[in-house]
Amino acid sequence: MRKFLFIPILVLSGALMALLVALGPTPEAQEIEMVLPEVRATVVRVGPQRVTVRADGTVRPSRRTTVSAEVAGQVVWAASGLRDGARVDEGAPLFRIESLAYEQAVETARSQLAQAELRLQSEEGLAQLAEEEWSEEGTEPDPLALRVPQLAAARAGVAAAEASLKRAERELEKTEVRAPHAGLVGARNAEVGEWTAPGVPLAELLSVDVAETRVSLPDAALELVDLPFGGTSAGGGPRARLTAVLGPALAATTWSWEGRLVRMGGEVDPATRFFPAVIEVRDPYGKGPQGRPPLVAGMFVRAEIEGREYQDVAVVPRSAFREDGRVLVVDGEDRVRIRDVDAFWSTGDGDVLVRSGLLDGERVVTNPPAIVTEGMEVRVAMVGETAAETPAGTEPE
Repeated sequence: MRKFLFIPILVLSGALMALLVALGPTPEAQEIEMVLPEVRATVVRVGPQRVTVRADGTVRPSRRTTVSAEVAGQVVWAASGLRDGARVDEGAPLFRIESLAYEQAVETARSQLAQAELRLQSEEGLAQLAEEEWSEEGTEPDPLALRVPQLAAARAGVAAAEASLKRAERELEKTEVRAPHAGLVGARNAEVGEWTAPGVPLAELLSVDVAETRVSLPDAALELVDLPFGGTSAGGGPRARLTAVLGPALAATTWSWEGRLVRMGGEVDPATRFFPAVIEVRDPYGKGPQGRPPLVAGMFVRAEIEGREYQDVAVVPRSAFREDGRVLVVDGEDRVRIRDVDAFWSTGDGDVLVRSGLLDGERVVTNPPAIVTEGMEVRVAMVGETAAETPAGTEPE
């Protein structure tokens, strides 16, 4: 009996459910919104761009001269204050060698010259008498009788005596050792009372008129900079700026000096593929603006060398480049376009110089997604724009 009651209850429940559904609210249709991937982009500007190549180097004097005596003897005098770091002028006396023997040599040479001149006068007198005698006889004169060879020998003796005197006087002058050029004393190797000989170093002199900085440039700089192979005339060569950061980290100050790239090494270093180059800065110890310190030898500096100017160049953030070297451009419909570009140099500020493949005002994606397809629609978050008018310091990629 109970199993027959189950059927009417089931039918009644279904009818009640259908009634509730019919009398309930009609569900509204909802549109599913597609979530577009968001990318950051920057607007690139295409224009003229002058390349600046960066390199590091150490300052050194243009000349490092070893001062030595040209005569032997005991050092009897040295200039006061002649110590490491002292500044001396060109021609300033540095040392004196005992000169007594050289003074005696000068007097001996003068005596020999006087004797030679006396002999010459005697021979000239005898030659004149012989000529008068032969003229009275009216015969053909004999050169020997006219004392022609004797007269020539006497004149040669005077010339030799004069040369000996000149040499003795020159050696006497050399007993005073003078500075060959203005500079700073790098080292002093002799003291009063010591014996010296020709070629023995007495002091080392560092020039102060010109400072040099040797840097290494990549072979790519051959295209970007007018490199002065064979050297340049005075004041020639590409402009270069040297900068140094001095002081503690929390209070460091950056100073700069202007110079020129004046010459290049003759060949590429086979180990590094870099060219040696030399930058000159004139008057490195001169008083600079705003209390700028001198450019001291041994100082570590960063060099920025002015390169060629290129037209229609875009500056693109390095982050915009994919692993395959291409970039993503967002068109006017916010769709991605994969673009091949000609990137030829990277800057020290994290940008890359592109000379073809981009148009002025185009939006370049700076955070390329891992998976992207041509024409994919994206949502763009602008982060600014790059400009090609400001010169960018560059380093090799």
